Amino acid sequence: MAPARPATPAPPGRMPAMIERQLGAARLRAARRGDAAGIARVHVEAWRATYAGVLPDGFLAGLSVPEHTARWTRMLGRRSDSALVVKDAEEGIVGFGSAGPARTDALPAGGWQGEIYTLYLLTDWQGRGLGRALIHGLFDRLAHAGMERIALWVVAGTPTRFFYEAMGGRLIARRSEPFAGIMLDELAYGWRLDQQQGEGA
Repeated sequence: MAPARPATPAPPGRMPAMIERQLGAARLRAARRGDAAGIARVHVEAWRATYAGVLPDGFLAGLSVPEHTARWTRMLGRRSDSALVVKDAEEGIVGFGSAGPARTDALPAGGWQGEIYTLYLLTDWQGRGLGRALIHGLFDRLAHAGMERIALWVVAGTPTRFFYEAMGGRLIARRSEPFAGIMLDELAYGWRLDQQQGEGA
């Protein structure tokens, strides 16, 4: 994913109350306010692994788990059902994702309704199908809320883009914006679940 910009909370009462799936030793479920510290730890560790060599070393070194914990506590307090976590019984939270209404000012024309804001897994937990489960869980939540045209931004200089392409994402936009003292190139991918459902019928 692209470095997170401020997210818009999901509309009240629109997301399904529960998504819970057992994924081997880990479980996918809705985030709770008490998950904030675990999400923050994954957020910081995943950024340092994903953006090494892309974002300045000083910026990555300065990322703070306590600051991210406070931020996630506020966000989950407002609307916890817009986020999912993958939790292992022994390791705790090892991945998370969040989604909600699309921030259309940054997206091209196309009627984009929903946006995946974040999706991160710890490095040791990648390649096990957990990222696929997370993105499908977020798709399910957005579709349940009536948002079937979904987009996300990803940093162009990371291999994460290939995951989204493998998941059927179509490149819909490019942008270059200042971030952490550099110009950061980003790509937007889009999914139209309404069309995919029609094609699969």
